Amino acid sequence: MADPALLTDLPDQRAVLRRAAPFLAGHRLALAATVLLNLAGAAAAVGVTAAIGRVVDAAGGGDRPELLRRVLLLLALVTGSAVLAWLSRYWLVRTGEHVLAGLRERAAAAVGAAPLRFLEAHRSGELLRRLTGEINGLASFAAATLPDLATAATVLVLTVAMLALHSWPLTALLLLAFLPPALLIVRAFHRRAGAVYAEVASAEAAVASGFAESLPAQEQLRTSGSVPRWLERFARANARLQQAQSTEVRTELRLNQLALAQAGCVAGLLVVSAVMVGHGALSVGVAVVFVLATRDIFHRFEDLAGAVGDAREAHVRLARLLDLLRATGEERPPAARAELPPRGELTLENVTFGYRTGPPVLDAITLAVDSGERLVIAGETGSGKSTLGKLLAGLYAPDRGTVRFAGHDLATVDPDRLRSRIVLVPQEVPLVDGTLAENLAMTAGRPDRAAVARTLGLLGLTEWVDSLPYGLDTAVSTRTLSAGERQLVAVARAALTDPAVLILDEATAGVDHATAARIEEALSTLAADRTLIVIAHRADTLARGRRLLRMPGGRLTDVVQEETDRVPKRAAGG
Repeated sequence: MADPALLTDLPDQRAVLRRAAPFLAGHRLALAATVLLNLAGAAAAVGVTAAIGRVVDAAGGGDRPELLRRVLLLLALVTGSAVLAWLSRYWLVRTGEHVLAGLRERAAAAVGAAPLRFLEAHRSGELLRRLTGEINGLASFAAATLPDLATAATVLVLTVAMLALHSWPLTALLLLAFLPPALLIVRAFHRRAGAVYAEVASAEAAVASGFAESLPAQEQLRTSGSVPRWLERFARANARLQQAQSTEVRTELRLNQLALAQAGCVAGLLVVSAVMVGHGALSVGVAVVFVLATRDIFHRFEDLAGAVGDAREAHVRLARLLDLLRATGEERPPAARAELPPRGELTLENVTFGYRTGPPVLDAITLAVDSGERLVIAGETGSGKSTLGKLLAGLYAPDRGTVRFAGHDLATVDPDRLRSRIVLVPQEVPLVDGTLAENLAMTAGRPDRAAVARTLGLLGLTEWVDSLPYGLDTAVSTRTLSAGERQLVAVARAALTDPAVLILDEATAGVDHATAARIEEALSTLAADRTLIVIAHRADTLARGRRLLRMPGGRLTDVVQEETDRVPKRAAGG
């Protein structure tokens, strides 16, 4: 069967930056300006250190005019360095936020367009973590750590170059004494950090999933006495997170070994500089430059080492985000741009479908539903009724076979065009926090308020809306409206879309008779010349159909014959 691509807890972290490069399109000019400003600011900062040495030498030589000129140059460099540092940081943060905003929109759109099977295969908390937690973490890195990282790296390189121009033997001695142990420490950290940060991210996602899944189920957990068992499960996820974070702290503490290497190098440099000044091989000004620059080098390297952990964590976050885009962006057939006719026949041709475990739910089903027909799909729980409805609506792609509307394969039809022709009203209708008008307008056509009011009148739902505290402006949510009222919202949404095919999945199940009657009346008005496919158990709902499809197996009969002599009129394979 065609299983959906799945997310991985430890995604591929190779070539992450190269894979993320396409998302920088449209920001290259801003990035170039950021790089130039960062180089200019770093050069000015390094120039300040060099200018201090020249001021010291001029002061020792007694040349007051030269000393004044060098002091003025130093002041200019200090001012320019401060201004350029602010500008480079501002542009880096600004560009990073724009890039992340685009990534956030891209990820949200990818999840919104992902196959239903993909969404069902993952815990909602895991998807929420990748859509929010990973991007928020990247945003914090871009705003706080990345500017310091970029500045430290640039200043470090330019400072070493400046020192080499003053005295390359002393510079070489400094690098040979400091770089080997420092690089070994950082390399050892880097080897462990990838798996450590990935485990922390996965453990955080598990905790977030536990919270996200428990909140809407609080009533059921309390009434069933399952809160202690949920707390035990949450405690296990929390213990995993605590262990992962403890490992993270121990790994990061290894970077403190850099302080020992720095102390040894500073002491050695002071001794060597003093000896060279005493033998006339080095001026006092140059010695001052080396002392100041060495402290700056160690400070910058410490910043880099400290940022390595944040950068490694951001690397993992980016890998997890790219993994989400990979899993939701698998190659799909190109969407057909041809306009679908307003009405048409809906057919299944030898369709087979199954989930990740177990045998196929539907096996070689063939069915033709004529335009304007009334079809009822009935069967026991687990017989595949809802699965068949989602296949007919194009929400599932079959493992084998084809689903067509008016001759067009649903797998190749543009989703927006498909949603305007085939609408599925599920048994559970979620709402967003907002007004009733905002919830009703959440359809493919984006109707205005006048269209919403007009449709409610046609469906006979104006009286119900007027009974609410503020009419269309009443604040609603999944918790504030009953199941039947949410079904009324779903029916009104379907009417606003004006579909060719309307599929109702247990639209009146679990609803009181009065509300069910109101829904049935609204559906009768909505059906008109549309194809109506009803998945139901109610006897009165079954009676509204002209043909009956019994699941499993797909045995098709006339409704009247089904109730009398059970003689099949037209059979579907399976």
